[in-house]
Amino acid sequence: MSLSLLVFVLATIIGVTIYELSFDSDLNGLNIRMAASIAIVTLILSALLNLLLNRKFYRDLQFNEKIQIIRTLMSKSERKDYHAASPRSGMSKAYNEIYEFVVDDVKFDVDKELFELCSEGDKLIFNYAPKSEYLLSIEKK
Repeated sequence: MSLSLLVFVLATIIGVTIYELSFDSDLNGLNIRMAASIAIVTLILSALLNLLLNRKFYRDLQFNEKIQIIRTLMSKSERKDYHAASPRSGMSKAYNEIYEFVVDDVKFDVDKELFELCSEGDKLIFNYAPKSEYLLSIEKK
């Protein structure tokens, strides 16, 4: 979404600038009708770009299917990610707890409930979207 928005803004600015410098013979001001036409064309092109980039994701939403892969939990770890605390909070340090699973040498962030439910060697079910291969969820088998 942000890429197509960036393309829309930059293409509109560049298109209007090129038109005004090269083709507009009226030096008194901006041709609003042509600038609006350029903006509409670039809006359509950026919407098509967005659909093209996200077509696999939209296909997964349309069919509501998932692929389940069973893997073994190799290890799990818990760590604290420290960050600056607000001066008004009265705390000297603030942190977030991060829970991680290692499966096939890949780290996955999980929630606290799943972390506490599983132990090393347990079988996990990974739910993936078939077209985009997006990880939907991890659950204990």
